[in-house]
Amino acid sequence: MFWTQRRRPRRAVAGLTIALAVASGGWLDSSVALADSHARFVVISGTGSSNISVLGLDDTGVLSTVAGSPFASDTGALALTVTPDGRTVYTANTVSGTVNGFHLGTDGVLTPIADAHLDLGGPGVGVLVSPDGKTLFVTTGSVTNEIRTYSITGTGGLVPTGAPAVQIPGVSGLSMPAVTPDGRFLFVAGWLQAKVFSFAVAPNGSLTMVDSVSAGLMSTLPGVTPDGRFLYVSNEASNDISGYAIGADGKLSEVPGSPYSTGMMSLPHAAIFTADSHRMYIAQASAGEIGGYAIGADGALSPLPGAPYKAPGGTLPGRVVVDSVTQRVFLIDTLTVNGTSRVHTYAMAADGRLTPTGEPVVDTGLIFADGPNAVVATQ
Repeated sequence: MFWTQRRRPRRAVAGLTIALAVASGGWLDSSVALADSHARFVVISGTGSSNISVLGLDDTGVLSTVAGSPFASDTGALALTVTPDGRTVYTANTVSGTVNGFHLGTDGVLTPIADAHLDLGGPGVGVLVSPDGKTLFVTTGSVTNEIRTYSITGTGGLVPTGAPAVQIPGVSGLSMPAVTPDGRFLFVAGWLQAKVFSFAVAPNGSLTMVDSVSAGLMSTLPGVTPDGRFLYVSNEASNDISGYAIGADGKLSEVPGSPYSTGMMSLPHAAIFTADSHRMYIAQASAGEIGGYAIGADGALSPLPGAPYKAPGGTLPGRVVVDSVTQRVFLIDTLTVNGTSRVHTYAMAADGRLTPTGEPVVDTGLIFADGPNAVVATQ
């Protein structure tokens, strides 16, 4: 990730040059009201501000700002997740030390859920809904992290599963979770110790560690391909991507050629996949690029035609979101000369090549958007 956390959540200090993003700019005043049962949105949380942005996503891949967005939340949201039905949003907040839940209306409006507010007693780091929408995984802590599990009620509320919290071995720090599509295995990367850990998930939400493997320096933001076969981790300090095949028992083995260099001083940040698991895109923050890779049958990565793809000038790319329905890739600024993070739209060709669409840039109204903080919500 782009910043570090002291032990007390309210003394959190953003790393790199977050102070550059304090100057806020205005956001677009366009709005949408998607009132049908197939409403789609891009939902983004702000790490340096106390709000969440909701953008309407139409059938052609065009974005527009939902009326009232951005919506108030707690401070320092490094992670955001949405239930499979696209109707409930959760964030983990490092500065506030909380988890918050919201109902996402068909008009894109976020409404807080009273019984989905958790006071963690320390920094909230990662948050992830299980594929069946019944369990919420939360990572929390500072230099060391633990994983907690909560049951999601019918109203979106959160109650402890009763399973004990699991300590991630060593000085993990900023550990974000990823889960297989069948919900059987959970993975976290140890940002401070260059390791990836694999846990088996029991029906009651309890976790049992089954493997740990080496990764690169400042390993973070793990991602599992939609077919559940491979796990990829971005290594920010060593400027590469580690790839692993996921065994039937949850154990991990490196794919051929791993790790894959993303170039000097590129700062790779989060692997995101197309729905068919054939391609991967990744923000390369310091290089001002989007990396693009084809995923081979054995998990090996090879560059897509024309990759990497340039980001607009004056931006530090922090996150990409893939919409396989409209064949669009959305690039979200982490830091920008404009003050608030903006979203840039690229068209995805049949061969995976990305080209800017020329569609208007949409301002999120967020300051410093970092981490696994953006998703497409489909209702």
